[in-house]
Amino acid sequence: MLGMFKAMRTTLKHLPMRKITVQYPEQRERLPERSRGLFRVVVDPAGGEPRCRSCTLCESNCPVQVIRVNYTSKYLLPVPNAARLAEARLAAQPGVDLKPLQPVLDDYYEHGTGLIAMLQNAQEAYGYLPRLAIQEISLQTGVSLSQIYGVSSFYNQFRLSPVGEHIIDVCHGTACHVAGAVQITEALEEELGVPDGKTTSDMKFTLSSVACMGACSQAPVMRIGAMTYGGLTPDKTRKIIRDLMHEIGAEKG
Repeated sequence: MLGMFKAMRTTLKHLPMRKITVQYPEQRERLPERSRGLFRVVVDPAGGEPRCRSCTLCESNCPVQVIRVNYTSKYLLPVPNAARLAEARLAAQPGVDLKPLQPVLDDYYEHGTGLIAMLQNAQEAYGYLPRLAIQEISLQTGVSLSQIYGVSSFYNQFRLSPVGEHIIDVCHGTACHVAGAVQITEALEEELGVPDGKTTSDMKFTLSSVACMGACSQAPVMRIGAMTYGGLTPDKTRKIIRDLMHEIGAEKG
């Protein structure tokens, strides 16, 4: 009850006061239909700083569409040189001998090999798909780089970075997952010193996960090169990888 009286007293106290309305220095104009998608800003007369005028076009239009900004930046930014950037990216790549790629291109010219087959053959020659090899395939076949990278990044079989001499594939299919494939991968990560999907610094091992190896009766299963190991436990996995690391002189990490 006391609170109600205080609220009424405050209301009565403010009734005779003069109302003050803050007027913004600019007026929000109505945009015609042809201007939809045009993002513009207003400049505050007091500070000279640009700010949004709350036209809500950012909500009504898809953000991936081209948006033209009607404002000149106060920072003098140079225009990027696309050719120079492409040249610098290629120069930063490790040197790759393109001679092993020539038989792949010859097979394309002779038999009309498809893109996936070309990428498979190129990966077989290098162990992975180097950027220079991908660019050469694009130049020789006329297939755009974006399409080649789209295919190579979509399919799990392609690798865009160098891999180790020994690839360790751990099956994470349904049967293996239920049987403890996660614990097998964790044991390998601890022994190798690298996370899943990475390669050791000495380029001896690459750890990866695959969907299924077709050996569900032996779950959980892992494959190292041509050897397949089934009925694994974390301790058994540790012993296998330790013996192999000692045999080839590999180091952790």
